[in-house]
Formats: sequence, C-alpha cells, structure tokens
Amino acid sequence: MRTGETTSAAATTATKSDPKVVEEIRELLAKHDKALNDKDLAAAVGTFSTDDKTVVLGTGQGERFVGADAIKEAYTEIFKDYDKGTLVTSCDWKTGGADDTGKMAWLAATCNASDSMKAVKREYVLNVSAAVQKQADGWRFIMLHMSNAPANAPPPAAKS
Repeated sequence: MRTGETTSAAATTATKSDPKVVEEIRELLAKHDKALNDKDLAAAVGTFSTDDKTVVLGTGQGERFVGADAIKEAYTEIFKDYDKGTLVTSCDWKTGGADDTGKMAWLAATCNASDSMKAVKREYVLNVSAAVQKQADGWRFIMLHMSNAPANAPPPAAKS
C-alpha cells in the first residue's frame, strides 16, 4: 500500500467514527472545560486516566507532567492565571478519530480562548491535541497537549 492510500484510509476512519463514541468524547471535553471554568481541581484531574504514564504537555521546555500528582500540580498552577467563571473557548478547527474497537480516540483543535484576572481580560489561541481511552468508568485523557506560540502568549497576570 502506498503512503497516500494509508493516509486516505486513516482519514476515512476518522470521519466514520461511531456517533455514540463521538458524543461520549464530547461529554468528556465538556466536563474538562467546565472544570477549567469552575477551577474545580478534582473534576479536572478526574477527566484523566489514573495510569502513571498519563501525561499533560505544555508549550515550553520542562512543561511535561506525568502521572496524577504532577497533573494535579499543573492544574493548580493553571488555575492561578484567571478568575473562576471567566474562561471562554471556541474551537474554530477540530479533527479526530477513533479506532475500530471504540476504545481509543485522538483529537486536535485550534481554539480561541479568553479569560480575565482581576478584571484584566486576555485573549489567546491554543493548539490542543489529545489521546483518550475508554475505561470502565468512561472516557479519560491519557495524553493532553495544550500550547500557544510565544508571540501569541497571554499577557502577564494582573498584579494586586
């Protein structure tokens, strides 16, 4: 099989994902977004697999958080950057797919985001990619990567 055929087959598989799987993954994403907006640490961490290889990646060197404790620490820091209830995201481009078993899936998106800290609004673009796995209690992230280019980085948080 030629490379082009493999790519086309993968793209076809991505577009034929089971609608139930797609809806379940959307529910996971909605839970994660709500946890971020509510600054609910337990809910955010609860969207991840408890496997000790689960990872969150950021933009820069050293922004690699492996395992539940490190992911919890990462979200603790993320939550310091904005006020509760101010996070709004809109993903203009998104793609993804699932394997034939409906147990593994991937996604990628480019999202416009805004939030505020002490009434100082910031706007930025995030690139997001993830791998998710269906576990006994539902879909969970096994890898999540959120990054924004330094030129588009959010302004520094407002000082008290």
